[in-house]
Amino acid sequence: MQASDHRMAVAELLLELARHLRRRTHPLRHGELTPEQFWLLKKLWIRGPLRIGELATELGVTPGSVSVASKRLERLGLVQRERGATGDERVVTVSLTAEGRQRLAAWYEARRTYLVELLSVLRSEELRMLLPLLERLVRAAEREESAVDEAR
Repeated sequence: MQASDHRMAVAELLLELARHLRRRTHPLRHGELTPEQFWLLKKLWIRGPLRIGELATELGVTPGSVSVASKRLERLGLVQRERGATGDERVVTVSLTAEGRQRLAAWYEARRTYLVELLSVLRSEELRMLLPLLERLVRAAEREESAVDEAR
């Protein structure tokens, strides 16, 4: 088997692993949230409080759909909407609540726990070999992401 064939095989297996992870732990798979609500929460987790318009731009949706999603998330206690934080009553800023942060942290912890369970099928020496390889892949992905960000 050639190196390019190995790369394709490994890529397919990593994608399959990601699918299993998503099926087992993702809040969308368990009917807890809509995709838009999840991405809104995740964006707030990463970026912090944002105005409705900023969220809409970052998510690639309309401000109206962000307003609807954020109102529903507010009713669930996951976000807080604040009018006039910038002095303009027309501007609504959305931020995660403590409950929202806890819920996201719990979802991420569930993913980590599932991965640790899966890794238990590997022996210690296999894990020692895998660790530096995965670190190199993550560094390569980070370099790629940095290059794309700089090009913007």
